[in-house]
Amino acid sequence: KVGYFSQYRVEMLQPGMTVLDTARDMPNPVSEQVARTVLGSFLFRGDDVFKTTAVLSGGEKTRLALVKLLLDPPNLLLMDEPTTHLDVGSIDALVGALAQYEGTLIFISHDVYFIRAIAKSVLHIGAGRLTPYAGDYDYYLDKSRATSARAALVSEGRASARPVPGNAMHPVHDMQKHVPAGIGLREARQQRRVQAEERKAEAKTQRDHAKRLRELEMHILSLEGRQGELTAELEKPETYERGGAAMELNRQLLSVAGELERATKHWEAVAAEGTVSPLAR
Repeated sequence: KVGYFSQYRVEMLQPGMTVLDTARDMPNPVSEQVARTVLGSFLFRGDDVFKTTAVLSGGEKTRLALVKLLLDPPNLLLMDEPTTHLDVGSIDALVGALAQYEGTLIFISHDVYFIRAIAKSVLHIGAGRLTPYAGDYDYYLDKSRATSARAALVSEGRASARPVPGNAMHPVHDMQKHVPAGIGLREARQQRRVQAEERKAEAKTQRDHAKRLRELEMHILSLEGRQGELTAELEKPETYERGGAAMELNRQLLSVAGELERATKHWEAVAAEGTVSPLAR
């Protein structure tokens, strides 16, 4: 049995049904007492359970959809951004419920607090590839940073191994081969001068390319630093004591993650330009 929850799934609630009836709407309904207990942990208390779903806010609908799912748990549970619209108390209740869930849970989330509390393994999707990490979120961070560092070292090694444009690429005897038979000394000197100018231009192109890479790398480091700062703030208990602070930090973290992904792709594109042989341009 597969269960699915997403931030858009809440719109499927029946507007004419009460909160209590919605929670118990399943093939084998739980008792009213059990339903009320779980609803209470998600802040539906007292007469709140008799409200119709039509009058609920977005956050209340999200909580009710989660209650309905948890009261009839599937073997495989898929969740897409389950903490959207939830306050701190509801997130804690969800974490507590999922901690007791005995099935398989696969979820997507940008809520660092939720990820740290729930994730036992991580699947990283990037550049069209899926990379598994057999550990929690901190394990993923450590391993992914180490992988990034190794990739940077390999990239630097390849860059240093490429031939440096200059006289070494065109020795004197090679240049003589490019001088057609019967050409005059003045013409030969002119041709060598043109070749020298081309090498200078190529050297400048290479320097500009290296400069662009360094600038992008500094930008990526800055974004990674900001990402670390936001993550650290989300790890502080006092963050969740300030109304709306965690949600704002998560919004900023999502924005930085998107910018970091774009910057990394830009770096990869610029780095790929350097793999083209100067003679092939």
